[in-house]
This record gives sequence, structure tokens and C-alpha cells, in this order.
Amino acid sequence: MSRTLEPSPSWFEIDPAFYAHGGSCFSDLEAEYLGAVAGLRVLAGPVSPHNRAEEALSLANLGARVTAWAPDPAAAELARRLAADAGIELTWEFGTLETLAARAPAAFDLLYHAWGGLDAVEDFDAWASRAAAILRPGGRLSLYDRHPFARIVGLHKGLLVISRSYFHFRDSDNPWTLADLLTALADAGFSLDAFEEIAGSERYRTDIDRLPGLAWEQRLRVPSAMLLSASLADPPPRVAAAPAPQ
Repeated sequence: MSRTLEPSPSWFEIDPAFYAHGGSCFSDLEAEYLGAVAGLRVLAGPVSPHNRAEEALSLANLGARVTAWAPDPAAAELARRLAADAGIELTWEFGTLETLAARAPAAFDLLYHAWGGLDAVEDFDAWASRAAAILRPGGRLSLYDRHPFARIVGLHKGLLVISRSYFHFRDSDNPWTLADLLTALADAGFSLDAFEEIAGSERYRTDIDRLPGLAWEQRLRVPSAMLLSASLADPPPRVAAAPAPQ
């Protein structure tokens, strides 16, 4: 049986020199979705010990004016060390997205929502409205994260099986669906530019990767990552008032 080689921890070590010399972590597909970012005001996060602000460093190397966002200084400790070792200075903000939206409304051209950031979202309507509040009219959201469908599968005697519900009926089920995400964004004033479902991530371990001994041909049958780009609609044009009758 064809089996997956288990990764060594050394595969995930980050060399600061890569970013010091202008490196970018984005795949070709992610770069295509991002488009030109030079000169844009970008909020990138939430930064965690897992992603270490690699996206923020990459965006800075691509010419963006980047503010890295983390829930608290402890979550950003490894990322700040990596940035210092790479010689890249990032502006930092700490707190929830709600706090940042109140502190800096309409301050950014692009919100890059990093891998794992949706894990903490409990109310997608509130999250989407805060994402909209932090962007200027016409600003964009770029999101790269786990695909919710990947959470429902498991292995049984070497076979890929449905092990829990995609819909939230019990605590072990998926907490949210793609419909929850996309509808919340639409209600907050975003228009979907592009959406891609991907069989795997080039730089993060997915829920599918964590299944032991999964064959490659099975791995490619289920989406385990997703990439989304959406734009915030400009405010509707003002209609001139009709002249008062003479």
C-alpha cells in the first residue's frame, strides 16, 4: 500500500535569511490571488506561534506597508524574534479584531487573514462586520485557511470515511460550514472575487495530513485548504435631492 512519509520537525524550521533576502512564503496560486500589494496598507494576522508572521514578512518584502496583528504579545513572541533575526521591522497591534476595528476604522487596504485564524471565530456575522469595518471602501480580504470539509473525514481499516457531521448537531461536529462564512461576508458588504478549494497546503499541516498512514491517492480526494479573495463594496453613490417645487 502506498503510504505518506511522516514529516520531520526539521522540515518546518524557518531560516531568517530567507526573509532577510526578500523571500516570500506564498505559493504561486496565493500570489496570484493577492495581486500587486506594493504600497498597500495591510493588516496581517492573527499571528500565532504556528504561523510566526511569515505572511506579514512576505508582504513586507513585496512592498506592502504591513501591520502584524496578534491576540496578545505572547502569541507574537516567536514571530517578533523571526522578524528581528531577518532584519524586518513590522508595526504591531494586539487584541481582538473587534478591538482593532474600533481603534483603526477604515485604516487598511487589505486584510490578510492567516492560517488558523478562523478557529477562534464563534460568530461569523460579527467577524465579517469587523473585517469590513477595518477596511477602507473598496478594500480587500485575502483568506487562507483550513477547509471545513477536511474535519469530517477519518480512517477506518485504511479507508477514508465520513467520521463526523459536516453540520453542527453535536459538539464533535463541524462548528461552521462554508455557507456560514460566505453568507456572513456577503451580508457585511463583501463581494466574492475568487474562491479556491485545495487538496493540500504547501506550508501547513492540515487535518488530512494528521491522519496516520493516509495514501497519497486518498489525500487528493478531499479539500483540506481554501483560498478566498473578496472586495468590500464602495458606498452607494449619493443621489442628488430633487429641487423644491417653485
